[in-house]
Amino acid sequence: MIGSLSHLIRAAAVTAILDGSERITRSVLTTIRIDHSSESTQSGQSTPRRSAG
Repeated sequence: MIGSLSHLIRAAAVTAILDGSERITRSVLTTIRIDHSSESTQSGQSTPRRSAG
């Protein structure tokens, strides 16, 4: 999951630089396509993690 987050932030930063806004906004983040497992987690289809102990 950290790799997906890293990809999202990096792609949003590049997009913000290229479009001249120089800001990562929610609207920019929603336009970035991420991997399938992250998208299915976002829609609530994943199994929740349980804490240890």
